[in-house]
Amino acid sequence: MGKLVLRLLPGLYLRRHLQWAQSHARSDQTFFLTFDCDTGRDAKAALKIQHRLHQAGMRAGYAIPGELLRHHWSDYQKLLTIGGYLINHGYREHAAIDSVSGQLYSTFSYRDVDDEVWQQDIIDGHNTITELTGHAPSIFRTPHFGEFNTPEQLRKLYSFLVKNGYKFSSSTTPVFGFLNGPVHTLPNGLIEFPLSGSLQKPTQLIDSWGYIAAPDALGRADLITELERHFEQYSLGKNPITNIYFDPADIVDDEEVLELLVRFKPYCHPGYDRYFGLEMSN
Repeated sequence: MGKLVLRLLPGLYLRRHLQWAQSHARSDQTFFLTFDCDTGRDAKAALKIQHRLHQAGMRAGYAIPGELLRHHWSDYQKLLTIGGYLINHGYREHAAIDSVSGQLYSTFSYRDVDDEVWQQDIIDGHNTITELTGHAPSIFRTPHFGEFNTPEQLRKLYSFLVKNGYKFSSSTTPVFGFLNGPVHTLPNGLIEFPLSGSLQKPTQLIDSWGYIAAPDALGRADLITELERHFEQYSLGKNPITNIYFDPADIVDDEEVLELLVRFKPYCHPGYDRYFGLEMSN
């Protein structure tokens, strides 16, 4: 029902987000920036991007499967010293690059396996981050965004995360932000940060896959237009909650996109892991 409403009345999405921010946000820092590092090519790209963000005084979160984090630890360890923070993204590599087309394809999805398999993947990712950094993660994001979003899947996921000490999740699509609020606290205390959608087509995630990398991508020009639309809301003093992510390799050499992201600096929140400083509640 939420998808249908947003398709018929897309303006309700921004209106709902602005109303929520006016009632709940106690800071102008309501822009959350993260990156999903799903293949080996993202490691050096992520480090290069975080250098750029660090120079601008911005922090960003990085969701990295444990296998890739371990394999590229020298790059990611440097990233953590300049303002990057880690999001548990499971352990197994869940995507690969086709050697002929250069396109990404899925190799592992929580949607397709038994509960015990994805639960162990979360634990293995958790243990890898703890071993490498000395700190247990408190934030989780499911692989392949939006594939594990049925009510039953989320009920099991959230219960498992809380049982294992997690405080935050960013694992749901823009429809959940419309229905429940762009940041919402679940009955078990876990805080969910749904990803943001397009202001013109709210069911469309703002990400580099949908706009740049997918076979049916909407196009780089549309991505730039979308970022400019969001920035305009901030420049007007409206400060919606905006939660977006990119695959680093898709944008690392795109100066225009990077410059647009840096423009959000005055509104950029220091991260999910510092959420309580924002003091939002339902």
